[in-house]
Amino acid sequence: MSAPGTEGERRWARWLAARNRRGLRIGLLITITLYPAFGLLDVMLAPRPALPALLATRGVIAALTLALFRLLRTSWFDRHWQLVTAAFACLVAAGISMMTPYMGGLASPYYAGLTLTIVAAGLLFVWPPAVVVATHAGIAGSFLGANALAGTLGRGTAALSNLAFLSATALAAAVGQILAFRTQREQLLQRVQLEQATARLERAHAELKKLDQFKSRFSANMTHELRTPLAMVLAPLELMLQGEVGEFTEAQRGAFQAMFRSALKLLKIVNDLLDLSRLEESRLRLEAAEHDLVEQLRTLTEQSQVLARRKSIALALAPGPAAAPVVYDLERMERVFVNLLSNAIKFTPPGGHVTVAVRDLEGAVEVEVADDGPGFPPDQATRIFERFYQVDMAGTRQFGGAGIGLALARELVALHGGAIRAESDGRSGARFTVTLRKGRDHLRADALAPAAAGDAGLDWAVQLSSRREFRLLDIEEASERRVVDRDLDEGDRPYSAVVVEDSPQIVRLVHMALRRQFKVLAAPDGLKGLEMIRRERPSLVVTDLMMPGIDGLELTRRLREDPATRQIPVLMLTARGEVDDRVRGLETGVSAYLTKPFSPKELVTCARQLVQAEEETADLVLSQRMESLEIVAAGLAHEMNNPLNYARNALGRVRLDLEQALALARGGALGEEAQGRLEALAGRLGEMLGVAESGLRRIGGTVELMGRYGRGGFRREVVPLDAWEAVRTVVDVVLPATGRRAEVRCDLRGDGVVECVAEEFNQVLTNLVQNAIEAAPEAGGRVVVRGDGDPASLRLSVKDNGPGVSAEARARLFTPFFTTKGPGRGTGLGLTIARRVVQSLGGSLQLVSPPGEGAEFVVTVPRQRRAG
Repeated sequence: MSAPGTEGERRWARWLAARNRRGLRIGLLITITLYPAFGLLDVMLAPRPALPALLATRGVIAALTLALFRLLRTSWFDRHWQLVTAAFACLVAAGISMMTPYMGGLASPYYAGLTLTIVAAGLLFVWPPAVVVATHAGIAGSFLGANALAGTLGRGTAALSNLAFLSATALAAAVGQILAFRTQREQLLQRVQLEQATARLERAHAELKKLDQFKSRFSANMTHELRTPLAMVLAPLELMLQGEVGEFTEAQRGAFQAMFRSALKLLKIVNDLLDLSRLEESRLRLEAAEHDLVEQLRTLTEQSQVLARRKSIALALAPGPAAAPVVYDLERMERVFVNLLSNAIKFTPPGGHVTVAVRDLEGAVEVEVADDGPGFPPDQATRIFERFYQVDMAGTRQFGGAGIGLALARELVALHGGAIRAESDGRSGARFTVTLRKGRDHLRADALAPAAAGDAGLDWAVQLSSRREFRLLDIEEASERRVVDRDLDEGDRPYSAVVVEDSPQIVRLVHMALRRQFKVLAAPDGLKGLEMIRRERPSLVVTDLMMPGIDGLELTRRLREDPATRQIPVLMLTARGEVDDRVRGLETGVSAYLTKPFSPKELVTCARQLVQAEEETADLVLSQRMESLEIVAAGLAHEMNNPLNYARNALGRVRLDLEQALALARGGALGEEAQGRLEALAGRLGEMLGVAESGLRRIGGTVELMGRYGRGGFRREVVPLDAWEAVRTVVDVVLPATGRRAEVRCDLRGDGVVECVAEEFNQVLTNLVQNAIEAAPEAGGRVVVRGDGDPASLRLSVKDNGPGVSAEARARLFTPFFTTKGPGRGTGLGLTIARRVVQSLGGSLQLVSPPGEGAEFVVTVPRQRRAG
């Protein structure tokens, strides 16, 4: 509600004064009529001695009532209307109360007059609550006061009844009057607010109309101004294409042709916008004349059939009337039908059908353009005629367009006094029906061009608009299947690029910019682009942001998830250059952004930098891999050294024992003691031979692995591996090979299968188990290998009871070439390689080593190897 002192409160104060003036006037008229009239009742009922006093009282009240009529017209009343109206009500009541002592006191039937006064005051006056309470209390008090002064209070039931009913009436009337006051105040303040809002809306509407008129004038002026520079672009291009300024190569002619077509498209948009602005200001005039609509549609269909066949679409004019004479503007209606045909061809898939049908009705002619494309949702049948509205308004923008074609078509048909409607069930195509009335009486006189209007003084741009290549430009674009011309020498280009873009014009521009260094391939949507990229493995991907199928961000995300394509640089073209869009793209994996419209030179420079950076990255990766091969080879050499020593020592011992056995055997018959010694020697010989075989097996496996990494061309094949079985095998091989008597216990639970490169994972296990055994004390050494997991990951820990790892060593433990072993006992690469192998699986390798409690290495890896 409005605060006091505002316009609402001022209006409320004025309304109260006016409303109570009317109420007082009515009350005065009633009083001046009824007060004297009730004197007849006094004559009939009052005692004769009391009659003079009663009539005198009525006379005084009537005289005061007449005096109050004069007060109604004064400004003093406007300031003191509460006092005047309340005093009037109390005056009328006081006159009646003064009569009651003569007519029975409190039991007097005249108390009914007081009730009537209370009810009348409640109906005639709108008072604030304080005035209501004071006035009604005064009326009831006058009844008691008058009888108290006269000594006629009385104690009978009639007196009590009168007082009770009078008090109840005063209370009920007061409550109703207070509620009425608040209700009427709220209603008036709301009405004031509504009036103020309406006034603001009217002012805003007037300003909006002025702004709209300014916009229309600005649009008309700008479109007029744009036509001149467009003519200066189109005219030289046409001369170049006609060979008037010299010879050009095919590539140059292709570039000029693309420029000419784009300029024509821009001129058409300018013309459409100009007509829209003229329609808004009712300045568009029709050059209406009688034409054969059937003949025009037949010619238009024949001219468009060649274009439709490029998209494998059958375009036909259905059998109908031989002729249909209608009065219309030939050029404007052709634009309507070209728009309908281009939309039908654009939305109809290859192999579809577009049909034009003419029906001769009574008083009108109908033209229907039907296709068997996807159609549109039925609830959008009217919205598609709105300016700048398109069915595919989402981020994919599959079919492009400015959204003014159908809006202009509707306006032009309406200007002819006709109607256009669209129908579709959203599944089986769309139908657009144009209805034109026969005769010319329905054409508005202000919509027709003067009879003298002709073609004199037409500028070059207007003449160009009448040419076939301009008139059918929309149909040609809708049916165009060629995106880029293939170069004969494109196979010699050092790089290749896949351009994922739904706009053929942008694809041609990118092709022209990159064709000297790139073999350019094009895909019209994100899904086809993804398929082509995975098949071609290009050097560069150039993609739009808004596309059909999947958008550029989703395409980039899928490329980054695939190990085969994750390294390909992605250059994104977009008309949306906001910071948030760029951040989202960079987070997804976009390598670089270019905002449309972009400079071809900028595109070439950016593309060249991206592929060169990728080549440098590839060189760096190759160097790192070669370094890794050297590291692996060095580690393998270290791994071969110990088993060779074990085998050499064991075989030396075998040679000594064998010599002793032979010497004993040559001694002739063996006694029991000799036989025992021979048996002991034979047992030791078997044990040593087992150790030798174990060491030799490790050597063979290591040598095989080194050969596959080196000359054999190692293939890092990811296969399912039972890690628990691999742990047991490693323990069985490594423990005897170390020559130590440590106790190794395996606590492996559940499923231990993990996807990995088996040789690399075995190397991790070998390194951890061997380090733990060697870290355990000579006497009482213990190593515990525990394994468990869940459906997603596997956890393996190798813990020894050795001295542990110091804080200084922990900081450098995984650094290449760092080792806590003595000289000649390791290269310091084992844990480094182990951590890299685990990280390549998407897992982690951590060390837990509380002081004095040994060392525990914990490996956590996902069961399924992550991409990349």
